[in-house]
This record gives sequence, structure tokens and C-alpha cells, in this order.
Amino acid sequence: MVDAEKAKHAGGCACGEVRFGFYEPIMAMVACHCRTCQYASGGGPAYQVGVQRSQFRVTRGHPREYLTLSEAGNAVTRAFCATCGTQLYSWSEASPDVCNVKVGCLDASLAFKPRMHLWLSDAPRWHPLRRLARRFSKNP
Repeated sequence: MVDAEKAKHAGGCACGEVRFGFYEPIMAMVACHCRTCQYASGGGPAYQVGVQRSQFRVTRGHPREYLTLSEAGNAVTRAFCATCGTQLYSWSEASPDVCNVKVGCLDASLAFKPRMHLWLSDAPRWHPLRRLARRFSKNP
């Protein structure tokens, strides 16, 4: 188990009830613009880092989970704090070894920049895009 004091990266929800930690390597830094992520984020993309699920641990609390389906029909499990509603992380049956952690939940979120924009076909026209990031209409 990853100890919150020794984790390379740590984070949690807005009310502090749920905490988590993970070690690098970080596999991806993305901004996902799909409609489901827009619902979860309140309108914009979900900024997330992909980490090995085996390196990720909840260190305090018990997040609630719900399932959605991707456009390809894969189950996506999304975790959130039952007390404050903060979206925390997700994983897909298409990539079960990857945990996608929401950047806004990280204690040191300023160190992360999206390297890819996914699902631009669903992105609002008004959303600014990082010029140097790779761009995909859907999933690469």
C-alpha cells in the first residue's frame, strides 16, 4: 500500500474526507473533452494524469463509484467523494491497468500540463487549447 506520507504524489477531495497517493511514472497527461467528462467537470474538459493502477492507493476514506459507458461500449468506473462530490479518478475496462487521476485533486496540481487533448469532436468551440499539445478528434 502507498503511504500518504511517502507517496511521490498525493491528493484528495475538497472536504478532506478522501485522500490518495501514487508513485510515478506518470503515463499520460491529458485533457478529455468527451461529454461525460464535461458533465463530471462542470462544463470543461477533465484534466487528468494516467498512472499505473498498481501504484495508486486510497489512503483515507471510501470514495463512491458509478459506471458510465464509453462510446465504444466499455465500462468506465468513476470515483467521487460522497460528502463533497469532488470527482477524484476513473478507470476503464478498455485499460484496466491505468488509473486516470483528476489533476484538480492533486496537492501539487501546477506541475501538470496536458500533453494531449482527447475528444475534441465534443469540445465546446470556446474552450482554449494548448498549442503544443497533441490533438485527437476522439481517442488516439
